[in-house]
Amino acid sequence: MKKGFTITELLVAMGLLAAVLAASTMIFHYAIEAQRTAMATADIMRTLRTITDQLNADFAGLRSSDAPMIIKFHGDPNDSNETDSIVFFANGDFQDSNGVVRGDVARIYYGQSKSPDPNNPNLGKQKILARKPVILEPNQTVSTNEYEPNSLSQLVNRYLAVDPNTNGNIAKWIARPDVNSTNAGSIPMYLAKGVDDFSIRYCYRNDTTGGLINWHRPVNEKRYFGLLPRYSYFKKYPDSIKFTFTLYDSKGILKTGRRFEHIVYTRN
Repeated sequence: MKKGFTITELLVAMGLLAAVLAASTMIFHYAIEAQRTAMATADIMRTLRTITDQLNADFAGLRSSDAPMIIKFHGDPNDSNETDSIVFFANGDFQDSNGVVRGDVARIYYGQSKSPDPNNPNLGKQKILARKPVILEPNQTVSTNEYEPNSLSQLVNRYLAVDPNTNGNIAKWIARPDVNSTNAGSIPMYLAKGVDDFSIRYCYRNDTTGGLINWHRPVNEKRYFGLLPRYSYFKKYPDSIKFTFTLYDSKGILKTGRRFEHIVYTRN
């Protein structure tokens, strides 16, 4: 006569099986979450490289000896939702999106797009970082979002010979572009999505306290930099500029995103 399992043995076996299945489920869950986190991190790192590579390329050609730099500070640095923007002039090999107009000098804007609203703290995953290069090409006869019929010297003489605080042209340079999918003409200004709390700081050589670099950031004011001595309102170019921003992955897996800093040098 064959001996069977007792009820106690069956219960013990079922308990062990349930424990193994529960442990396997947890391990599988953690493995899936780890994979999702790794994919989200890789997505963010690709965005980070896109932004930093472009910043490095543009600042490598910075015109710091004969052109202004304009930084506008938006928002309170204590509310974790800064929306700063910057405009400067740079040398490079620029061309419009159609490949028709080319030039070696451009006015370049960096900042968040007008929409989604950069001042709304709940839209971080949707906010767009815009890069708007405007090629200076005197041989053109019209102006577009991508080029205008002016040389750098013309712009300096025409637009910067008056107080910049009342100069509408400078306000136009630093104005936020509206980058959206319904306007094909705005797509070339699209640099990256999911860029929140975009802040700018600047410092000067040997400006340290206790061995720490003093990064400056006025609250809610425009600031104009340049090496143009005939304009008393121009400040000396900073030696370094620090960009700080939060990046979100495209699927919203990392709920709080990742915070990064990137420093560029003006190479005076």
